[in-house]
Amino acid sequence: MTVIYNSLAVAVLSLVFVTSSAFSLLHTNHNLSTHPIAKDKCPQNGVCEVFTSSTKLRSIAADKDSESAVSENVSSLPQRSGKFQSDVYDKPVVVLGCSSGDGNELSRLAEAFTKSHGAASPLNGLECDLPTANAQGITNAVLLDFKDTTMDASAVADVARKYYDNDFLVIYVNVQNESGKLEESFIHNSDYELCIKPEDKTDEESWDNVEWQLELLLARAFLPLAVPGSDSPSYNSATLTMGQNAFFLSLSFPEITDAEPYIEAMCQDNDAMEFRSDLLACRDDRFETLYSLQKIRQMCRPHATRAPMLPYLGSVIDDSLPVVYTVRTAHQAGTYPDDEEGIVKMFDLLQLGLRGAAEVLDVESAWDAQMTDAILAQVEQKYATQILGSHHVVGEQVSDEEALAINRRCALGGRAHGAKVVLSMEEGGDDHQAYKAAQASRDAAKEAGDPLIPHISLILGEKGQYSRVLNLPFTPVTHESLPFVAAPGQMSASELMTTRLIMGLVPPMKYGILGHNISYSVSPAMQGAAFAAARLPHSYSLIDMESVEEFVNSDFWDDDVFGGCSVTIPHKQAIIPHLDSLTDAAQTIGAVNTVIVKKPDDDQSERTLIGDNTDWKGIYNPLNRKLGGSASSSEGKVGVALILGGGGTARAAAYAATQLGLEKIYYNRTPSKAQDLADTFGGRVAISLNEDDSDAEETTSFGSLLKTMHGETRVVISTLPAAAEFELPSWFVENAKDSDKIPIIFDVNYKPYWTKLLHQGDDNGFPIVRGSEMLWEQGVGQFELWTGRTAPYKVMKAVVLENCLPENE
Repeated sequence: MTVIYNSLAVAVLSLVFVTSSAFSLLHTNHNLSTHPIAKDKCPQNGVCEVFTSSTKLRSIAADKDSESAVSENVSSLPQRSGKFQSDVYDKPVVVLGCSSGDGNELSRLAEAFTKSHGAASPLNGLECDLPTANAQGITNAVLLDFKDTTMDASAVADVARKYYDNDFLVIYVNVQNESGKLEESFIHNSDYELCIKPEDKTDEESWDNVEWQLELLLARAFLPLAVPGSDSPSYNSATLTMGQNAFFLSLSFPEITDAEPYIEAMCQDNDAMEFRSDLLACRDDRFETLYSLQKIRQMCRPHATRAPMLPYLGSVIDDSLPVVYTVRTAHQAGTYPDDEEGIVKMFDLLQLGLRGAAEVLDVESAWDAQMTDAILAQVEQKYATQILGSHHVVGEQVSDEEALAINRRCALGGRAHGAKVVLSMEEGGDDHQAYKAAQASRDAAKEAGDPLIPHISLILGEKGQYSRVLNLPFTPVTHESLPFVAAPGQMSASELMTTRLIMGLVPPMKYGILGHNISYSVSPAMQGAAFAAARLPHSYSLIDMESVEEFVNSDFWDDDVFGGCSVTIPHKQAIIPHLDSLTDAAQTIGAVNTVIVKKPDDDQSERTLIGDNTDWKGIYNPLNRKLGGSASSSEGKVGVALILGGGGTARAAAYAATQLGLEKIYYNRTPSKAQDLADTFGGRVAISLNEDDSDAEETTSFGSLLKTMHGETRVVISTLPAAAEFELPSWFVENAKDSDKIPIIFDVNYKPYWTKLLHQGDDNGFPIVRGSEMLWEQGVGQFELWTGRTAPYKVMKAVVLENCLPENE
């Protein structure tokens, strides 16, 4: 057996080879003894129950006791702990398995992980003796390669269990045909699984995909857990994933590679792929099923223009199209056996979806309550997967009351993130029934104080096509290029959007950016490209007006199809009196950069104009990623943000720094403006950027304030114009280079691409963030507020960079 401990410094991989007899000493004296152990361990039989339960099956659709068994458990379950999310998890990542004889797969993955991401980490609170003085927040990884081990399966299980039971994130690297009798030990003592075949290591492109798949698993593991009914901005929001005019394509091929000729065209119109594991020829082979899940991700990767952003170790993954993982049973319009043995195996297959980090897991609401509870409990403890509770009524028409009850049951007692109900309709039946039942279910949930979740409401067959038009959230679709449809009556995303447009369900809305002397703005190109990528019929214009009054008296403002606007200088404050309400962020910052128009549910009420501010998110998001989800500082020190400037963007920066948990020091040539920031957001004002005070009676210099506060600068945010050619003082740069926590330099200017401050930071090895990143991040926030769906992150980023990058970059 080979045990490899990796201290992930920049481009450094420490390999320690020990014999199996020496393992216990290494195991006892290494990471397990130097990191706190969480008291709330995983349930001893949590996974095993799913694998071995022989509880008699009961239909939730017909048995109210089963419904209550799922919902009553809510009060007895722990709150969503998200024990692996980036701002909580502070342990090494454990990778275990058996490499092939000449492949060294596990070592290669560890080395790639180290070289690519050693200096940026979501793991906080780790104390490591590192050879690199300027490395920050270093991740540790424990790699357990049991190739050629002489240990028996029981001993291997004991080793793996010590990590798994003590809440380490454990990933099983399943190299085909290498684990043998150890496989069960690896499965039961790991959280995620990555499958590797011999052909994956034959060339650089194939191995690059393996490394990408590992990054994806880790990124998904580090996400915050999805909260049912939450509409707060999040990297993991079902309100956006299952949002308005979003589509997932149902794949129904027996071999997943059969879809490859159609993938490029399908990705252009769809926001997710439905992985119908029940239709796969390999569905009873767990390795091949998981590998097929990885394969569909790989095939979509080059064409994933509508993929959302996924944060990963200070950077982002923007080429992973979400997957809806489904096991549809025979009586639910699927093919998987639904006898007692079949349902137990079905839950085994659902478990694979979690281990493969599926974005959405379809959980039929009609089956065993205990097994359903077990899989929901796992999601609530550690998986960022969103649960889609579902039920299909096949071959009979139910009453309106029954339709409502089914919708309510698919919420799984408030534990599902979305509900999908598919009904049947007799000739002459009500083709609005599914739509009305979904609306009634939301009304009932609101009245009961339950989470308000997306409801997907459809009617089977050709006669139910109108229901698919009416269903705006997350509609299952086919594609024109496919040789057959996954279900009768399915329409393509293009057909649905065209029909909705003709019927006025998705009217072309008018958006724009309001400002003065803004011909340089990239926003029209960015938002226009985003609307086009999402196949939305909206427009986005440049609105250059000298006064806000001119705009609010214009036809654009009064138009029934005015959907909202971006607001830039000099109108961010002047627009406020013309709005009906402000979000907390806009109210606190005192500026609006986004106007949202909320239409009434009836034709009698007037529209509502809401002012929001996404500028702060444009600052917060990249800094939060670079900081690894936490602004923790060296022991005994306070994390500080130095904010330069005193205008509206400085206010957004102060708000962002507050949300990051940083103390604030402000510097501006006009101290009164800096004091205004301190009065609003808290913090201290530096009169100079000197290291020491010239007047011993006062503490007014930046350096003296840092000493008084026991502060450590984690970020520097400059909102000064590029023409100021600002640079940080040399004393600060030299001190920061020797710090355990190197500061991040953020310059909000997106032109020029390189400012003097960014050059200074880059030359001295500091992480840097450009204003171009702020531009597309705040734009992504605006798009999602306006449309109620995920933004095509990669498209918006590409447009900004195309307009901002110098020719030689």
